[in-house]
Amino acid sequence: MSNEQRRGFFWALAATLGIASFVIPWKVAAGLGETTTNTLVLLASAAVFNSLLTAHQQRSFPRFRRFDFGVATGLATLTLLGNLASANAIAIISPAMLTVTQRSEVILVALIAWPVIGERIERRFWIGAVIAVVGLVILQDPFASGEIRASGMAWALASAVWFSSMAVVTRKFIHRIDPVSVNALRLWLSVALWFVWHGAPDALYEISAEQAFYASLAAFFGPFLGRLCLMTSARYVEARYTTLATLAAPPLTLLFGFVILSDLPTGQEILGGTIMLLGIALPVWGWTSSKSVAEVEVEVEVDARSDS
Repeated sequence: MSNEQRRGFFWALAATLGIASFVIPWKVAAGLGETTTNTLVLLASAAVFNSLLTAHQQRSFPRFRRFDFGVATGLATLTLLGNLASANAIAIISPAMLTVTQRSEVILVALIAWPVIGERIERRFWIGAVIAVVGLVILQDPFASGEIRASGMAWALASAVWFSSMAVVTRKFIHRIDPVSVNALRLWLSVALWFVWHGAPDALYEISAEQAFYASLAAFFGPFLGRLCLMTSARYVEARYTTLATLAAPPLTLLFGFVILSDLPTGQEILGGTIMLLGIALPVWGWTSSKSVAEVEVEVEVDARSDS
């Protein structure tokens, strides 16, 4: 593994800590207000955090090109859709279930990146995908009665699709944008799109201080810290490798959820989540081991040439 790859994984691991920490205050905020207003507070708070960081780094108001606005607008649309889906999901299912389900991003990113940016996938990927689907079926039994819980899982999967699309778009254009300033721009555009979508509902004037606090805390860990670290990671490694480190998020979320919220998944949920993560990890292991073998072969070839 090269120094750049190590740096990319380091940033991805930092993002994982943010993802695991994000879900807990997000769950608390879901019990204090409507999902739509929680999403607005989340996006607005994250936009403020990113803007402050941009001002600190550049010491001036950033200048955006038309290209920056184009990328930020696309990311903003995906951001709004992903966070609205996440807000609906966390209001129904546990933080651990949401985090496990969203780790399907590893599979989804590979699927989307293949046609969009030409990052091809191997046979091992499809085997892992089948195992992950089996785990998902165990996690959410389609034959069990529970339409509310099933809708929560559907929202969680929808959020994974939108966030996976964000990862691919970021990877495609990361070398042509400044991550911090564009991240701030996409969040402000997400806020504007929220008002275009929802207008000014009465619930907007009923946001409590406690709801705003927990939604803002979630914003700091998720759309600000987590997403910024993922965007930075994309500078150094492929999109699917960036999502690799996020496999560590479910056990961290499970730990945080149990300690802070006393929220422990059932045995079936743990089994299904474990199988799902094993399926996701299989192609990832194949990617890393294949790269390691290739690196060894290159070293052997170099040594042979030097001997001759």
